[in-house]
Amino acid sequence: MRERYKEGSARAAKNILSVIEKVKENNELILVFPHRSVDGDCVGSASGIVSIVRSMGADAYVAIPEELPENMEFLGIGDYLFRPDGDSAIAEEYRSEGTIGGKKTGAAIATDISDSSRMGVSGEIFDSIETKIVIDHHASVTARSDYYWIDPDSSSASEMVFYVAEQISAVTGKELKDLLAVNAAKAVLAGIVTDTGRFTFKNTRPETLETAGSLIDLGGDISVVCYNLFDRKTKAKFLLSAKARSQVQFFYDDKFALTVVPYEQFVECGAGPDGVDDVVSAMRDIDGVELAIVLRELDNGEIRGNIRSQEYFDCSKFASGFGGGGHFRAAGFTYKDGTISELAEEVIKRVQSDL
Repeated sequence: MRERYKEGSARAAKNILSVIEKVKENNELILVFPHRSVDGDCVGSASGIVSIVRSMGADAYVAIPEELPENMEFLGIGDYLFRPDGDSAIAEEYRSEGTIGGKKTGAAIATDISDSSRMGVSGEIFDSIETKIVIDHHASVTARSDYYWIDPDSSSASEMVFYVAEQISAVTGKELKDLLAVNAAKAVLAGIVTDTGRFTFKNTRPETLETAGSLIDLGGDISVVCYNLFDRKTKAKFLLSAKARSQVQFFYDDKFALTVVPYEQFVECGAGPDGVDDVVSAMRDIDGVELAIVLRELDNGEIRGNIRSQEYFDCSKFASGFGGGGHFRAAGFTYKDGTISELAEEVIKRVQSDL
Protein backbone atom coordinates (compact mmCIF):
# COMPACT_ATOMS: atom_id res chain seq x y z
CA MET A 1 0.00 0.00 0.00
CA ARG A 2 2.94 2.33 0.55
CA GLU A 3 4.58 1.80 -2.84
CA ARG A 4 3.51 5.22 -4.08
CA TYR A 5 5.55 6.90 -1.33
CA LYS A 6 8.78 4.96 -1.74
CA GLU A 7 10.59 7.14 -4.26
CA GLY A 8 9.87 10.44 -2.52
CA SER A 9 10.49 9.17 1.00
CA ALA A 10 13.72 7.45 -0.03
CA ARG A 11 15.02 10.67 -1.57
CA ALA A 12 14.01 12.72 1.46
CA ALA A 13 15.61 10.19 3.81
CA LYS A 14 18.85 10.26 1.81
CA ASN A 15 18.93 14.07 1.91
CA ILE A 16 18.24 14.20 5.64
CA LEU A 17 20.92 11.63 6.41
CA SER A 18 23.34 13.64 4.28
CA VAL A 19 22.72 16.91 6.14
CA ILE A 20 22.88 15.10 9.50
CA GLU A 21 26.38 13.90 8.66
CA LYS A 22 27.32 17.39 7.48
CA VAL A 23 26.19 19.17 10.64
CA LYS A 24 27.79 16.56 12.89
CA GLU A 25 31.08 16.96 11.06
CA ASN A 26 30.90 20.77 11.32
CA ASN A 27 29.56 20.83 14.89
CA GLU A 28 26.36 22.54 13.68
CA LEU A 29 22.65 21.93 14.18
CA ILE A 30 19.46 21.65 12.14
CA LEU A 31 16.43 23.92 12.49
CA VAL A 32 13.01 22.63 11.46
CA PHE A 33 10.42 25.12 10.24
CA PRO A 34 6.60 24.88 10.47
CA HIS A 35 4.16 27.52 9.22
CA ARG A 36 2.61 30.28 11.33
CA SER A 37 -0.92 29.71 12.66
CA VAL A 38 0.53 26.40 13.77
CA ASP A 39 -1.68 23.33 13.62
CA GLY A 40 -1.39 19.65 14.44
CA ASP A 41 0.22 18.70 11.14
CA CYS A 42 3.01 21.28 10.99
CA VAL A 43 3.83 20.73 14.68
CA GLY A 44 3.59 16.94 14.41
CA SER A 45 5.71 16.61 11.29
CA ALA A 46 8.34 19.04 12.61
CA SER A 47 8.53 17.18 15.93
CA GLY A 48 8.97 13.91 14.07
CA ILE A 49 11.93 15.32 12.17
CA VAL A 50 13.55 16.64 15.35
CA SER A 51 13.22 13.22 16.99
CA ILE A 52 14.77 11.52 13.95
CA VAL A 53 17.69 13.96 13.77
CA ARG A 54 18.41 13.74 17.50
CA SER A 55 18.29 9.95 17.41
CA MET A 56 21.04 10.08 14.80
CA GLY A 57 23.30 12.08 17.13
CA ALA A 58 22.77 15.61 15.82
CA ASP A 59 21.11 18.61 17.45
CA ALA A 60 17.81 19.92 16.13
CA TYR A 61 15.02 22.29 17.17
CA VAL A 62 11.67 23.38 15.78
CA ALA A 63 11.81 27.14 15.07
CA ILE A 64 8.18 27.64 16.09
CA PRO A 65 6.89 31.12 15.19
CA GLU A 66 4.38 31.46 18.05
CA GLU A 67 3.23 29.88 21.29
CA LEU A 68 2.21 26.25 21.08
CA PRO A 69 -1.61 26.18 21.27
CA GLU A 70 -3.02 25.08 24.60
CA ASN A 71 -4.65 21.99 23.12
CA MET A 72 -1.24 20.68 22.00
CA GLU A 73 0.57 21.06 25.30
CA PHE A 74 -0.29 17.45 26.17
CA LEU A 75 2.18 16.29 23.49
CA GLY A 76 5.14 16.96 25.79
CA ILE A 77 7.37 18.35 23.02
CA GLY A 78 8.53 21.52 24.77
CA ASP A 79 12.15 20.37 24.60
CA TYR A 80 11.89 20.26 20.79
CA LEU A 81 10.75 23.87 20.43
CA PHE A 82 12.69 27.11 20.04
CA ARG A 83 10.77 30.34 19.57
CA PRO A 84 13.03 32.95 17.89
CA ASP A 85 11.19 35.90 19.44
CA GLY A 86 10.72 34.24 22.81
CA ASP A 87 12.30 35.02 26.16
CA SER A 88 14.06 31.68 26.73
CA ALA A 89 17.81 31.34 27.17
CA ILE A 90 17.96 29.55 23.80
CA ALA A 91 16.23 32.45 22.06
CA GLU A 92 18.48 34.99 23.75
CA GLU A 93 21.58 33.12 22.66
CA TYR A 94 20.33 32.79 19.10
CA ARG A 95 19.51 36.49 18.81
CA SER A 96 22.85 37.60 20.27
CA GLU A 97 25.21 34.96 18.92
CA GLY A 98 23.35 33.22 16.09
CA THR A 99 23.95 29.93 17.88
CA ILE A 100 22.17 27.43 20.12
CA GLY A 101 24.42 25.69 22.61
CA GLY A 102 27.35 27.25 20.78
CA LYS A 103 26.36 25.65 17.46
CA LYS A 104 25.45 27.52 14.29
CA THR A 105 22.69 26.33 11.97
CA GLY A 106 23.95 24.12 9.16
CA ALA A 107 20.67 23.13 7.50
CA ALA A 108 16.94 23.87 7.46
CA ILE A 109 14.10 21.38 7.06
CA ALA A 110 10.62 22.78 6.38
CA THR A 111 7.57 20.59 7.01
CA ASP A 112 4.01 21.30 5.88
CA ILE A 113 5.29 24.54 4.33
CA SER A 114 7.79 25.66 1.70
CA ASP A 115 7.23 29.42 1.54
CA SER A 116 9.15 31.50 4.08
CA SER A 117 6.55 34.27 3.89
CA ARG A 118 4.16 31.97 5.77
CA MET A 119 6.63 31.10 8.53
CA GLY A 120 6.05 34.25 10.58
CA VAL A 121 9.06 35.42 12.59
CA SER A 122 10.99 32.31 11.52
CA GLY A 123 10.83 33.08 7.80
CA GLU A 124 13.86 35.35 7.72
CA ILE A 125 15.93 32.69 9.47
CA PHE A 126 14.82 30.05 6.95
CA ASP A 127 15.83 32.30 4.05
CA SER A 128 19.28 32.85 5.55
CA ILE A 129 20.15 29.12 5.61
CA GLU A 130 21.75 27.79 2.45
CA THR A 131 20.92 24.07 2.72
CA LYS A 132 17.16 23.50 2.71
CA ILE A 133 14.97 20.39 2.64
CA VAL A 134 11.19 20.58 2.22
CA ILE A 135 8.54 17.95 3.02
CA ASP A 136 5.07 19.22 2.13
CA HIS A 137 1.70 18.05 0.82
CA HIS A 138 0.18 21.33 -0.38
CA ALA A 139 -0.88 21.43 -4.02
CA SER A 140 -0.11 25.16 -4.13
CA VAL A 141 3.64 24.50 -3.90
CA THR A 142 5.20 25.22 -7.30
CA ALA A 143 8.94 25.11 -6.45
CA ARG A 144 10.67 21.82 -7.15
CA SER A 145 14.17 20.46 -6.53
CA ASP A 146 15.87 17.24 -5.49
CA TYR A 147 15.62 18.52 -1.92
CA TYR A 148 11.84 18.99 -2.12
CA TRP A 149 9.40 16.14 -1.57
CA ILE A 150 5.95 17.46 -2.45
CA ASP A 151 3.01 15.04 -2.49
CA PRO A 152 -0.41 16.73 -2.69
CA ASP A 153 -2.13 13.34 -2.53
CA SER A 154 -0.71 12.55 0.89
CA SER A 155 -3.02 13.01 3.86
CA SER A 156 -0.50 15.12 5.75
CA ALA A 157 3.13 16.10 6.08
CA SER A 158 3.12 14.00 9.26
CA GLU A 159 2.30 10.84 7.32
CA MET A 160 5.13 11.69 4.91
CA VAL A 161 7.56 12.10 7.84
CA PHE A 162 6.61 8.66 9.10
CA TYR A 163 7.59 7.16 5.73
CA VAL A 164 10.91 9.02 5.93
CA ALA A 165 11.46 7.44 9.34
CA GLU A 166 10.74 4.01 7.83
CA GLN A 167 13.29 4.62 5.08
CA ILE A 168 15.95 5.81 7.56
CA SER A 169 15.24 2.74 9.68
CA ALA A 170 15.79 0.49 6.66
CA VAL A 171 19.05 2.24 5.70
CA THR A 172 20.60 2.59 9.16
CA GLY A 173 19.20 -0.48 10.92
CA LYS A 174 17.83 1.69 13.72
CA GLU A 175 14.42 0.63 14.99
CA LEU A 176 11.47 2.93 14.46
CA LYS A 177 10.99 3.23 18.22
CA ASP A 178 14.48 4.69 18.46
CA LEU A 179 13.91 7.16 15.62
CA LEU A 180 10.48 8.30 16.81
CA ALA A 181 10.38 8.77 20.57
CA VAL A 182 7.01 8.31 22.28
CA ASN A 183 6.24 12.03 22.34
CA ALA A 184 7.22 12.33 18.67
CA ALA A 185 5.02 9.35 17.73
CA LYS A 186 2.15 11.04 19.56
CA ALA A 187 2.84 14.33 17.74
CA VAL A 188 3.04 12.69 14.31
CA LEU A 189 -0.22 10.86 15.01
CA ALA A 190 -1.75 14.19 16.06
CA GLY A 191 -0.72 15.65 12.71
CA ILE A 192 -2.41 12.86 10.81
CA VAL A 193 -5.69 12.99 12.74
CA THR A 194 -5.74 16.78 12.40
CA ASP A 195 -5.45 16.82 8.62
CA THR A 196 -7.78 13.85 8.11
CA GLY A 197 -10.42 15.10 10.53
CA ARG A 198 -10.11 11.95 12.64
CA PHE A 199 -9.90 9.86 9.44
CA THR A 200 -13.20 11.20 8.05
CA PHE A 201 -11.87 13.40 5.21
CA LYS A 202 -11.42 12.14 1.66
CA ASN A 203 -7.63 12.28 1.98
CA THR A 204 -7.72 9.25 4.30
CA ARG A 205 -6.26 6.27 2.44
CA PRO A 206 -5.81 2.66 3.61
CA GLU A 207 -2.11 3.33 4.19
CA THR A 208 -2.99 6.32 6.35
CA LEU A 209 -4.85 4.04 8.73
CA GLU A 210 -1.99 1.54 8.63
CA THR A 211 0.45 4.32 9.51
CA ALA A 212 -1.75 5.43 12.40
CA GLY A 213 -1.71 1.87 13.71
CA SER A 214 2.08 1.82 13.61
CA LEU A 215 2.22 5.11 15.53
CA ILE A 216 -0.12 3.72 18.17
CA ASP A 217 2.28 0.79 18.55
CA LEU A 218 5.07 3.35 19.06
CA GLY A 219 3.21 5.00 21.94
CA GLY A 220 0.75 7.36 20.29
CA ASP A 221 -2.47 7.04 22.30
CA ILE A 222 -5.23 7.75 19.76
CA SER A 223 -7.90 8.42 22.38
CA VAL A 224 -5.73 10.93 24.25
CA VAL A 225 -4.72 12.63 20.99
CA CYS A 226 -8.28 12.99 19.68
CA TYR A 227 -9.71 14.09 23.02
CA ASN A 228 -7.19 16.88 23.46
CA LEU A 229 -7.27 18.08 19.86
CA PHE A 230 -11.00 17.92 19.20
CA ASP A 231 -13.09 17.47 22.33
CA ARG A 232 -11.42 19.03 25.36
CA LYS A 233 -12.36 22.68 25.94
CA THR A 234 -11.90 25.23 28.66
CA LYS A 235 -14.92 27.23 29.75
CA ALA A 236 -13.45 30.29 27.99
CA LYS A 237 -13.09 28.45 24.69
CA PHE A 238 -16.58 27.00 24.98
CA LEU A 239 -18.11 30.45 25.52
CA LEU A 240 -16.14 32.03 22.68
CA SER A 241 -16.98 29.18 20.31
CA ALA A 242 -20.67 29.50 21.20
CA LYS A 243 -20.56 33.26 20.59
CA ALA A 244 -18.83 32.85 17.22
CA ARG A 245 -21.41 30.27 16.14
CA SER A 246 -24.30 32.47 17.21
CA GLN A 247 -23.00 35.27 14.96
CA VAL A 248 -22.74 33.22 11.75
CA GLN A 249 -24.15 34.98 8.68
CA PHE A 250 -25.33 33.21 5.54
CA PHE A 251 -25.03 34.48 1.97
CA TYR A 252 -25.76 33.40 -1.58
CA ASP A 253 -28.71 31.08 -0.97
CA ASP A 254 -27.08 29.89 2.27
CA LYS A 255 -24.14 28.34 0.41
CA PHE A 256 -21.64 30.60 2.17
CA ALA A 257 -21.36 30.85 5.97
CA LEU A 258 -19.20 33.54 7.57
CA THR A 259 -18.47 34.53 11.14
CA VAL A 260 -16.27 37.39 12.35
CA VAL A 261 -14.51 37.30 15.73
CA PRO A 262 -12.97 40.65 16.76
CA TYR A 263 -10.15 40.63 19.30
CA GLU A 264 -12.36 42.14 22.01
CA GLN A 265 -14.44 38.95 22.01
CA PHE A 266 -11.35 36.91 22.86
CA VAL A 267 -10.69 39.32 25.73
CA GLU A 268 -14.32 39.23 26.86
CA CYS A 269 -14.34 35.43 27.04
CA GLY A 270 -10.74 35.09 28.27
CA ALA A 271 -9.82 32.74 25.43
CA GLY A 272 -6.61 32.48 23.41
CA PRO A 273 -6.28 32.75 19.61
CA ASP A 274 -7.12 29.05 19.15
CA GLY A 275 -10.47 29.50 20.89
CA VAL A 276 -12.47 29.25 17.67
CA ASP A 277 -10.52 26.48 15.94
CA ASP A 278 -13.56 24.19 16.00
CA VAL A 279 -15.99 26.68 14.47
CA VAL A 280 -15.11 26.66 10.77
CA SER A 281 -15.58 22.90 10.34
CA ALA A 282 -18.86 23.03 12.24
CA MET A 283 -20.08 25.77 9.88
CA ARG A 284 -19.08 23.81 6.80
CA ASP A 285 -21.05 20.81 8.04
CA ILE A 286 -24.35 22.74 8.05
CA ASP A 287 -26.77 21.35 5.46
CA GLY A 288 -26.56 23.35 2.23
CA VAL A 289 -23.31 25.14 3.09
CA GLU A 290 -20.55 24.74 0.50
CA LEU A 291 -18.11 27.30 1.92
CA ALA A 292 -17.35 28.38 5.51
CA ILE A 293 -14.95 31.13 6.59
CA VAL A 294 -13.97 32.32 10.06
CA LEU A 295 -12.17 35.65 10.41
CA ARG A 296 -10.47 36.21 13.77
CA GLU A 297 -8.54 39.24 14.93
CA LEU A 298 -5.34 38.80 16.96
CA ASP A 299 -3.91 41.05 19.64
CA ASN A 300 -1.35 42.47 17.19
CA GLY A 301 -4.06 43.57 14.75
CA GLU A 302 -3.49 40.76 12.27
CA ILE A 303 -6.57 38.94 11.00
CA ARG A 304 -6.49 35.25 10.24
CA GLY A 305 -8.92 33.64 7.87
CA ASN A 306 -9.76 29.92 8.05
CA ILE A 307 -11.52 28.48 5.01
CA ARG A 308 -13.29 25.13 4.53
CA SER A 309 -15.43 23.82 1.65
CA GLN A 310 -17.46 20.75 0.80
CA GLU A 311 -17.08 19.85 -2.87
CA TYR A 312 -16.32 22.37 -5.58
CA PHE A 313 -14.97 25.58 -4.00
CA ASP A 314 -11.16 25.85 -4.23
CA CYS A 315 -10.09 27.14 -0.80
CA SER A 316 -6.41 27.25 -1.72
CA LYS A 317 -7.02 29.44 -4.75
CA PHE A 318 -9.21 31.79 -2.74
CA ALA A 319 -6.66 32.03 0.09
CA SER A 320 -3.87 32.81 -2.38
CA GLY A 321 -5.74 36.01 -3.27
CA PHE A 322 -5.00 37.17 0.28
CA GLY A 323 -1.42 35.90 0.35
CA GLY A 324 -2.27 32.55 1.93
CA GLY A 325 -2.55 28.98 0.74
CA GLY A 326 -3.46 25.43 1.66
CA HIS A 327 -5.53 22.65 0.17
CA PHE A 328 -8.54 22.50 -2.14
CA ARG A 329 -11.00 22.04 0.74
CA ALA A 330 -9.02 23.64 3.59
CA ALA A 331 -6.84 26.74 3.53
CA GLY A 332 -6.00 29.92 5.39
CA PHE A 333 -4.45 33.36 5.19
CA THR A 334 -3.22 36.26 7.33
CA TYR A 335 -4.36 39.81 6.57
CA LYS A 336 -2.71 43.03 7.77
CA ASP A 337 -4.04 45.79 5.54
CA GLY A 338 -7.30 46.89 7.16
CA THR A 339 -9.96 46.26 9.77
CA ILE A 340 -11.79 43.02 10.27
CA SER A 341 -15.07 44.56 9.06
CA GLU A 342 -13.38 45.83 5.88
CA LEU A 343 -11.92 42.39 5.29
CA ALA A 344 -15.32 40.75 5.81
CA GLU A 345 -16.85 43.00 3.15
CA GLU A 346 -14.05 42.17 0.72
CA VAL A 347 -14.35 38.43 1.39
CA ILE A 348 -18.11 38.47 0.78
CA LYS A 349 -17.57 40.30 -2.50
CA ARG A 350 -14.83 37.97 -3.74
CA VAL A 351 -16.70 34.81 -2.77
CA GLN A 352 -19.59 35.74 -5.05
CA SER A 353 -17.45 35.40 -8.17
CA ASP A 354 -16.13 31.97 -7.18
CA LEU A 355 -19.09 30.29 -5.48
